[in-house]
Amino acid sequence: MNTADVVIVGAGFAGAATAFHLARQGVKNIIVLERERIPGYHASGRNAALGFSSIAAPEAATLAREGLDFIRTEAAALAGRSIFRPCGSLLIASQENTGRDLRAMLPHLDGGSAWWSADEVFRALPILQGANFLGAVWAPQDGVVDIHALLELYLKGATSRGAQVFYCTPVLAITAAQGQTLEVRTPAGSWSCAAVVNAAGAWATEIGRLAGSPLLPLEPRRRHLFVGKPHIQVDPHWPFVWHADVDTYFRPEGDGLLLSPCDATPHPAVEPTTDENSKLLLAEKLERAFPQLADLAIAQAWACLRTFAPDERFVIGPDPEIQGFLWVAGLGGHGMTTSAAVGRLAAAALLGEKSEELGWFSPARLVQRGS
Repeated sequence: MNTADVVIVGAGFAGAATAFHLARQGVKNIIVLERERIPGYHASGRNAALGFSSIAAPEAATLAREGLDFIRTEAAALAGRSIFRPCGSLLIASQENTGRDLRAMLPHLDGGSAWWSADEVFRALPILQGANFLGAVWAPQDGVVDIHALLELYLKGATSRGAQVFYCTPVLAITAAQGQTLEVRTPAGSWSCAAVVNAAGAWATEIGRLAGSPLLPLEPRRRHLFVGKPHIQVDPHWPFVWHADVDTYFRPEGDGLLLSPCDATPHPAVEPTTDENSKLLLAEKLERAFPQLADLAIAQAWACLRTFAPDERFVIGPDPEIQGFLWVAGLGGHGMTTSAAVGRLAAAALLGEKSEELGWFSPARLVQRGS
């Protein structure tokens, strides 16, 4: 039986950022277990790399601003180069109530954010001509992140301080041992530890069940992304554009565009395949949201799983019944942007800190009682 201070299940953004912050706090014997052969194989490595803070939920928006600030400043210093391309974002509204909701976010966004009329948007981005909308929130502080560099930075920061990462190492069992310890069994061996961090993304419910947690299941949802070439020349400096009413977005990717129909179909925690119907959904949404992109030629498609709690709030903190078992899951597609803040919170929770912030994301709210 090997020993560890902390075993973290999952080497995506949630697990890697938690390891990074724990190592910074002086925790040395950290073991990260990853079922795949590389880190970030699933959602952490397949997302659109959008670093944005225009999030309706204020608690998540606060974490996103903290995460973006880390990416723009400290991560750049640690990497020795910028891993962030500032391009700004436009969050578009076509309905009055949506526009009102978007404008209500402005006081909570970083300086420079503003409400742009449709005419102002058209002048900045002619490709949107012909679209029917009222205006948009312009957030100049947003941009595109080098997601692989960010994930590597977290893992390197942890391993340089003594953490170890094991790949191709799925968790088979988690059991309570004598005293204040948990035992984690894998095909590569077993570890006795004081704490286990469940950062398994779409597999978080499965890991929770192995530990005997009473939490309600988290739900993986499949989302598709596409790369396509429009008939209009793409300017690589365009901001990313998200239509809040139609719920679809695009951003420059090389000489083409990366796009998503923002589908969120419940999906088992297995490798997601692409669904041909998602292309039809994208075409239908582009026709309504961005008519000039309606004849886009699709060159590439893939799918990933984003995971949600029943109330769609993050799940960060100690399990209410399994001593030493901590959740860092249900990040709902915001894991990359918020990762630095999520890792900080997870490390704080593991080290016994309490705060209003942690209370908001506490797993205790999800306990299934009376069943």
